[in-house]
Amino acid sequence: MPLSQAGNSERPLQGRRIAVTRPAGQAERLLAGLRQLGAAPLHHPTIRIADPVDPVPFRRALEQLDSYDWVVFTSANGVARFWHQLEGVRSSALLPVGTRVAAIGPATAAELERRGVSPEVVPEEYVAEAVADVLTGLEEIAGRRVLLPRAAGARQVLPQRLRAAGAEVDEVIAYESRADLEGIAALQAGLGRGEIDMITFTAASTVRHFVDAAGADLGRARVAVIGPVTADAARAAGVRVDAVAQQYTVEGLLRAIVEFYGNLEERD
Repeated sequence: MPLSQAGNSERPLQGRRIAVTRPAGQAERLLAGLRQLGAAPLHHPTIRIADPVDPVPFRRALEQLDSYDWVVFTSANGVARFWHQLEGVRSSALLPVGTRVAAIGPATAAELERRGVSPEVVPEEYVAEAVADVLTGLEEIAGRRVLLPRAAGARQVLPQRLRAAGAEVDEVIAYESRADLEGIAALQAGLGRGEIDMITFTAASTVRHFVDAAGADLGRARVAVIGPVTADAARAAGVRVDAVAQQYTVEGLLRAIVEFYGNLEERD
């Protein structure tokens, strides 16, 4: 069912003031979706994406790209940073012939497709465990070299499981998520004035950086998250979670928000 048909009208979020914490340059799809559903979205990024403090390991891995059998991407940010660096390190921004590619989900796969790469593996559930399930189920993964370019501080479940299956894994930091203090301050001020009905978090880092800088008190605001990993991070930081997307995408998050408010109105 299209989102526009959810609820009792074509604008089921009419008047809801919903904060989006995604960084600049990555929030437009969510902001546009909220507007389409009648909400008044507020963009208060809690993180910004930055180059790694030490870029040498990442560049070295790209210089040796021909030696890897697989490249596994776990975020759209990872894809963007990979190609940005690739263009400056190699004579061609193309992957070597024969390189196999995995993507954690459809958003990551779409970033690859825009660069002419069709990932061989895109699991049905968009978490590291699902990628690990597929890759470790391949008989030929043992002894293969795997490049894993991703964010600093990412969970270790994927490289650990690949190594346990016999793969040789090079995990390199492709980017870092750093606190956007201006966005956090604006969000905290809006919460203090009672102007925000709901906050959306689309990555564990968006939660952690906000709580580290401003604390876990969100006042009366409800919280919607994009999936179980982000939900776990929020709860671990002392943040109550009201809605969790069942499909870990922007579309899934929008649906979860509509369903939450629909259920709330039924209870009222």
